[in-house]
Amino acid sequence: MSRKKNLRELDAFSLVDQLPETSAAAIDSQLFGAIQSIDANRQSASPVNIMDILPDPRQPRRTIPYAVRARWSGRPEDMADMFNTWVQLIREERGNTPFDIAQYLDASEDIERPEQIGPLEEALLTLVELAVSIRQEGLTNPITVAPLGLKYQLETGERRWLSYHLLYLHTRDDRYSKIAARTVDQINIWRQAAENNARANLNAVGKARQFAVLLMDLLEQKRGDAFSSIDQFEREQLFYAQVADGDRYTVPRNSGERLLAAMGLKHTKQLRDYRALLKLPGVVWQIADDMNWTEYYIRSLREQAGDNPAKLITLALAKARQAGYSVPVGALSEVQPAARMPRLRHDSEDLVPGTRQYYTHLTRLMSKVGPGRMRVNREALEAIQDFRRWLEEQEHLVKQYLGK
Repeated sequence: MSRKKNLRELDAFSLVDQLPETSAAAIDSQLFGAIQSIDANRQSASPVNIMDILPDPRQPRRTIPYAVRARWSGRPEDMADMFNTWVQLIREERGNTPFDIAQYLDASEDIERPEQIGPLEEALLTLVELAVSIRQEGLTNPITVAPLGLKYQLETGERRWLSYHLLYLHTRDDRYSKIAARTVDQINIWRQAAENNARANLNAVGKARQFAVLLMDLLEQKRGDAFSSIDQFEREQLFYAQVADGDRYTVPRNSGERLLAAMGLKHTKQLRDYRALLKLPGVVWQIADDMNWTEYYIRSLREQAGDNPAKLITLALAKARQAGYSVPVGALSEVQPAARMPRLRHDSEDLVPGTRQYYTHLTRLMSKVGPGRMRVNREALEAIQDFRRWLEEQEHLVKQYLGK
């Protein structure tokens, strides 16, 4: 008669070497590395001041939309300004209709979203919903951080960390001034990938970022390649684009399964599809990220544009504007002047901010606005906002020329 094994004495990790290389356990082992070693470096969760935690600039997921990040210092102490900017941009996205964030944060039931909602509002409401959930039910999973001098750098849990900032700013309750965090020796991008896939999935641009940082890590390990850090680039996309060349930076041998597993993908073609996004024009990259476009949708736009960057930019700007998205100042420096702003159509004529025709059209619209003229008022407001963004872009360029 066989004796039952004592499961407490069974070391499951000692069996990994006995498994066939194609098994799920083998892939997991490759993906996470020495799990026991990682967990040995992980401390039990303890409260950490939210002001002592800095975001990881390489993190593939962008909780804060580009339009907001472009106006934020990135410092925790400026978080109030960041959220105020976000709310102001939502107000503009709504056509100057107020957005009362306190109403949502004070909700005692599930938040009821408006029928029509812009991408900036959707992103903030998603964060607010998490904050309300934390306020009502508490924090389910601690975040993970790594020491960074006298502070910490965030490894996983950016949305939870931002939710605590939101709750603290709204309530001034000391309960939200610190967040439960596990400390690890250093940031592990493979663990970040697992976190990103285990929770809400990344959008297409997030997947492209994820691919890039994982491939860089593999190439550094397997081939000794060296890559510049993200702070050496003017635009964050250029950091990830270091591995855009598929001929030069091929996936190291015997690493394909590990990369696919970390990305949550099934076929190597998908890796090529996401790598192709690294070459997108910068403004398209930013729009696609903020609007959570899928890889398939971006690919369809590229096909419509015939892989012509200028046409792709025009298409992306048009689609973004239809959804109520406003491209942030400074994001359009690579675009030709004629395509810098989404065009208004009046009869059969294209109208572009900065042209005599546009100014004439705007003047005529303003002479017609008034009580009860909803269509004209909305069109005039849209034209004014386009003109304001165009003026801000010109100011941005002039300051560049002046070295300011």
